[in-house]
This record gives sequence, structure tokens and C-alpha cells, in this order.
Amino acid sequence: MFAGKCLVSEGHKHPEPALVIPAAPPSVWEDFEVPAHARGGQVTLNLYDHLAAYAPKRPGAYLRISSDRFGLEAGVDRQLEDAHDTRKRLAWGSFTKVYKENDTSAFKKKKVIRPDGSIDWVVLRPEFRQLLADLASGVIDGVVFYDLDRLVRQPRDLEDLIDIVEYVKKPVIGATGGRMNLINDSDRHMARMMCVMALKSSEDTARRVARQHLAAAQDGQAQGRTAFGWIRKGPDKGKIIQDEADVVTRIFQDYLSGESAYSIAKHFNEEGIEAPSAKLWSSTMVTKMLRNPRYAGMVSYAGRHRVQSAGTQDGWSLVLFDDDGRPLLGSWESIVTPKVWAQVQFEMQLRRQKMGIQPGEPGTSRITANKHLLSGILRCNKCMRGLVGHSARKRKNGSRVFTYVCPPSPRGGCGGTYVAGKTAEAAVVEAMEVFLLNLLTSCEGDQPDAPAKLTALVAQLDQNLARKQDLINRWSAGTLDQVGLTEEDYFAMLANLNRKIQNLRETIAVLEGAPAPKFAADELIINWRTGTIRQRRAILKRYLHHIVVKPAAKPNGFIRTSSVKERLVPNWKMPEEIGR
Repeated sequence: MFAGKCLVSEGHKHPEPALVIPAAPPSVWEDFEVPAHARGGQVTLNLYDHLAAYAPKRPGAYLRISSDRFGLEAGVDRQLEDAHDTRKRLAWGSFTKVYKENDTSAFKKKKVIRPDGSIDWVVLRPEFRQLLADLASGVIDGVVFYDLDRLVRQPRDLEDLIDIVEYVKKPVIGATGGRMNLINDSDRHMARMMCVMALKSSEDTARRVARQHLAAAQDGQAQGRTAFGWIRKGPDKGKIIQDEADVVTRIFQDYLSGESAYSIAKHFNEEGIEAPSAKLWSSTMVTKMLRNPRYAGMVSYAGRHRVQSAGTQDGWSLVLFDDDGRPLLGSWESIVTPKVWAQVQFEMQLRRQKMGIQPGEPGTSRITANKHLLSGILRCNKCMRGLVGHSARKRKNGSRVFTYVCPPSPRGGCGGTYVAGKTAEAAVVEAMEVFLLNLLTSCEGDQPDAPAKLTALVAQLDQNLARKQDLINRWSAGTLDQVGLTEEDYFAMLANLNRKIQNLRETIAVLEGAPAPKFAADELIINWRTGTIRQRRAILKRYLHHIVVKPAAKPNGFIRTSSVKERLVPNWKMPEEIGR
């Protein structure tokens, strides 16, 4: 009945066995340590307040004023004081960089030509663009701007800034106007509406100012700066300066007698006549004076109310006419008669027609631009100005000698470099044909290796990403000093890595998305050997930035000078620059 139990007398009891508790299984968190920089990365439903609470250690300040003709910078200095007050109130660090744009408009657009030849109209603000780049790369980690209307006036600029703020998640706050912070989505939407209203205000002001200028011009008042020939400042502004008026009269007379704008400028420089707004006279300066209707007492107007824009080479397009089709006369004293001025315009048009330029066409002649193979492609080694083709007659036998020369000072060059034209062209033609043959042969052989190139680029990208992450980890853990780096080194290296990563990603995207290149070797070589000047210049510009012409070596014994080939130094484009 007592199976399973053992009956033992009291004196022979065995000790009871100790209670054994089974060991707990090893924890997954054993020997696990969360780094300091990763703590606090919790989830929050109030994200924007959390981000706005961040106190930048390296903030930047953006200051701008639209008009400061005297360059006193008093306006931006007052803005900087308010920016400092805001920074101290928010307990931010000292300003790492201050971006000042004095006497700079955030509204007016300018026409720019992109490297690919496309045309765009943008607001040119280099300091604002530098701020965007620095914020994106980590040079600064926050921005204080004075007020939204000082920061942006064009929605395009605001959206560029908002894109970066959303990416880097760093505060961009205003010193006035309710302390707007673009880190908050509600403030961003408010900024968009305020920017549109500011843009409307700027457009209304521009319209009113343009209307005032037109009304003043119709009343015979001079618009813009007072030209050379009249007193430009003081109570006697607008009165004739006789010495300058004599120079203007001579310009018109010399041009009608057959002189060119270049020869007039050259003679004035040789005679030591002081130029109106530069050290030396230039052909461009003389041409502008010849086109100016104000010298004939006629009103000039090129404002926004013109139906067609003023032509660059047509003085008549600047004249303001009355309802009867007659030029409006101004309230100032003329220097030349309207008849002389009209004769000069007619003479200018005749000379343009002889160059093959029809009325209404741009000032640069197609014939002149493509007349010589290497014009503009050859560069002076001293001033880097493009050399131009020049043909001159020898005095002894009357034959003509063709050279490429650097334009003189009145035309923007230094006049210190020249090279024999035919010899230089022969050397470039020979070298270019060898280059094209080698390039096409290598391209045909390299096409099967495209996947290998892509793999190598991806490996480089991974390596740079790993280096970037390691750098960030060291900065977060505060161990930069262990590898001999400072805070300044960190941000410089981070910006450099960001640029490399971006370039690699763009190159990889092109290789992955672009179709296989097709090389028509026969067609390209034929175009180079037998094509027109325009076709051959296009091929040169496709593969070359320019060719620098070095100075000729001094005579040394039997060697009189260096060969033309040795003087030509080509600057080739990189493979990624060549649009294949």
C-alpha cells in the first residue's frame, strides 16, 4: 500500500536532496550595449515640435537688402543684430557662416544659358545658393533669416529651400514675423502663401514703376544714368560738358568717314583720351554710343511696355515715337543732330548687310562665326581670350598671311599671342583624326566591358557610403580624436564624401538607364575629313574645351623657334562630359 516509499528507522535517515532550480535560458540582450547616440530615438506623434526643439551648434544667418547704391551695408548690419538676438534667445551656437547679399534683388530674373545650351530665366543669388548647398551638405545645421520677404520672393527659390529642410530636418527660423520655422509643415504652407503675396506685391511695384518710367519718357525726361557728354551729378546735371561733347561729335564724324568702331577706340587709346567708364576705350563702348538716340536729343526707351525688345545692333529700336510716328524729343540739349544720328544708323545697317546680317538678326554674323576653323577654340596663354583669324597683306610681295591672333585690349584680349593659321589648322586636323580613330576603336572594344565598369562604380559607391557611415558614427560617439580628426575635419570630409557619392550615383544612373551607344565610325571620319567648317567645329567642340597656344621659344643656336605642334596644348573633355 505504500509502494514508492521507503520506511527507515529514525537513526538511519538519509539527508533530503537540495532543491535544484533549472537555469534560465540565455537572454538575447546579454552582452548587448546601445550606443549613446542611438538612445532617445523613440517614436513621437509630435514630430515637428521634437525637431523644432533641436538647437543647432553651427547655424548660419541669411541677410539681404534689395537696394544699397552706396554700399554702406547699414540695412544688412541691422538685420544681423536681430539675427544674433534670435540665436541667443533660442540658445543656438555661434554663427558658422553669415550669408550677406547686399543690393541684391530676390525678384528680378535674368536670362542664363545652361551648359547644355538650354535657356532659363532665374534669380541670380549666389549667397542664397551657397546657403542651400551648405545646409544640404552639413556645413551648417540651421538657419536664421531676418524675414520671409528678405529670404525669398520667388516660389521656385522657396521650394528649393523647403526640399532641403525636409531632407536634413534642421530648423530654418525667421527673426521677425512671428518666428516662422520651416521645419513645421504648417509654417511651410504659410510661407508658400506669403511668398505668393510678396511676389504679387513685387509685380505690382514693378508694373507701377514701369508705367512711371514710360510716362516720364513720354514727357521728354531722360531715363537711367546720364550718358557721357553731360554733367552726371549735382545741380547742373544734364548740362553739356564741352570736352566730352567734342569727343562724341568726333566719334560720329569718324564713323561716317569710314572708320570702324574698333579703329576709333584704338585711336582714342593711343591719344590718351579718357574713357567714360573703363580704363580703355573698346569697340563695344563706341558702338553703344553710336546707337544711343539721346545724343541726337531723341527720347530712348527700352522698358517693359515695348511690344518688341530693343535690338542689340539697331539704334532705331530704342527710339520712342509719338502717335504720329515721329521721334519724341527730350528736354536736354543734343550733341549731334538727328540727321547725323540717322545717317550713322543707316551706315551701320549697310555694313551689317555686307557681312550677311539682315535687319532684325542678332549682331553676330553667321559667316564671321564660322569663317575660320579654330577661332575661339585656340586660347591665349596669357589672358585665355579666344584667338581670332586675321589675314594681312605682306608689304614686299603683296601676298596675304593668315594668322590666329589674340585680340588687343580694346577688344577684350591682350594682343600678346599669335600663331601661323594654316600650320596650326594642319596640326589640329592631323591630331584630331588620330584621336578620333583611337577613340572609336577603343569605344568598340570597350562596349562588352560596360557591365564591368558598372560593377566597379557600384563598388566605389558602396565603399564611400561605408566611409561616410563610419565617419558619422565616430562623430556621434565623440571618438574623432582617436583617429586624429577635429570637428572642422569632419564637416570638410563629410561634404567631400557627399559630392563623391552624388557624382557616382549620377554616373551609375546614366550607365544603367542609357541605351547602348552606337558609333558610326565611317560617318564621323567622313564628316571630319570632308565636312563644312561648321561640322568640323562642332566635332572639335564635342571633344575639346579649348587649345592653349603657348609662347614661341626664343631662338637658340640653329633652332630658330619651337614648332607649332609643340605650342598647341589641348584641353580634352572628360568622358562623362562628352554627350555620346
